[in-house]
Amino acid sequence: MDEQGVRPDKDLLDRTWDFFSSVRVATVLIFLVAAASIAGTLIPQEGQYASALPPEQFYPQEYGPVLGALLLRTGVTHLYSSWWYQTLLFLIAASLVICSLERFVPLWRAVQRPNPAPATEFVRGLKYRFTAPAARGDSPYADLAAALRARRYRVIEQGGRLYADKGRMGRWGPYITHIGLILLLVGAGIRTLPGAYLEEYIWLRDGEVVRVPGTDFYVESLGFAVDFGADGEPVNYQTRVRVLDAGGNVVKVGTIAVNEPLSYDRVGLYQSSYYADYGRAEVAVIDRAGGTEVGRFTIDLMQPEREYVAGDFRITVEAYYPDLAIDARGQPTSRSSRPANPGLKLAVVPPEGEPYTTWFLPLHPELEFDETTPVRFSTLRVEPVFTSGLQVKKDLGIPVVYVGLFVISAGVFAAFYIAHRRYWAFTEDGLVVVGGWTNRNPRSFARETAALARLLDPGRCAGDVEMEGEER
Repeated sequence: MDEQGVRPDKDLLDRTWDFFSSVRVATVLIFLVAAASIAGTLIPQEGQYASALPPEQFYPQEYGPVLGALLLRTGVTHLYSSWWYQTLLFLIAASLVICSLERFVPLWRAVQRPNPAPATEFVRGLKYRFTAPAARGDSPYADLAAALRARRYRVIEQGGRLYADKGRMGRWGPYITHIGLILLLVGAGIRTLPGAYLEEYIWLRDGEVVRVPGTDFYVESLGFAVDFGADGEPVNYQTRVRVLDAGGNVVKVGTIAVNEPLSYDRVGLYQSSYYADYGRAEVAVIDRAGGTEVGRFTIDLMQPEREYVAGDFRITVEAYYPDLAIDARGQPTSRSSRPANPGLKLAVVPPEGEPYTTWFLPLHPELEFDETTPVRFSTLRVEPVFTSGLQVKKDLGIPVVYVGLFVISAGVFAAFYIAHRRYWAFTEDGLVVVGGWTNRNPRSFARETAALARLLDPGRCAGDVEMEGEER
């Protein structure tokens, strides 16, 4: 204050410092991050949902057009890399650092540089106190010092006084926890660096080669396998893959199973889901008149070839509809690109006679549109083709997060299980006056103080020291 008692206005730097040093501000920021993180957990993030739809189609379809558009616009669909979530993390980190610095110096002085000779009134005012006869010899505190050192206290004799303490680390527990929290925030912030974080979803069909998003390598499916239980539900499924570099060279071969990912170049591939499609259909060409087979061919229902040969017949695929349907105009169309109901328009050239056109439905060969043709088609078998859903994950901040969790655990342990205990002593009329203080677990400290009193003066009753402690 100035001479007139008016407090001068603080500048912007001081006001900013005071704002972030407030525990109330830190609590609000932590609440906001917790609420946002819950939303990010409940709402599947981009690259994590088991759908081939792009985000701009998936979220409106899943949550409705209004809410879906709002989630996309606000960045909740990629919450942990959004600018506002990263800003919240930065603000929390700033608050933790400033709060720690604000209280660090006073605590450092109190813990690391204690006053071994406070006023005698301070020692007399401590709740945990007793008196004992002074030791004979060079130091009146010799017996007390020996008893304290046996209990792993650090003892200092200075200026005719004694000071002892142990468990200093307990006072630093909250600050160690703050360091761990800052490491967690740093680990989360690493995600914003280019190439440090990746979370995508890819679909890999048997025999297909797919480039892993965000990397320069490819993965090829060597085959998918699934085991079913007695109830028909899948109990285990896995994909045998090989990893190819940009030049097409095989750099790794392995199996991706549930809870058993395959890692390459710090990228993890996780088995997440699968679906089966109709794959290869073996088709027999039957002579309509004699009922004998005159040839057969195999169609890949995912991607049919242009032309097939069955015996003396040449068959050309004029049109292919993976999921055949009839539109409002009565024209054939496909409802999707998956072979759910494949239909083929075939041009058949027989060894004798005129070429003709017909339709063939591999899953329903009994449905014929022209029974006057010389041959008919019969599906002998259809083999499934599996498509494996793989999650692609890369997070270079994870090691930092693990270190942060370890540091937090150490800080919490120190704060809750390591008590800072201190004793001061001075001499008066041939007696040693001892006073003690602890920051936690007062009953245990009271028992220790009573034991010291009985050890140093067995002939006297130490009195009732089972009392609640107080911090001064």
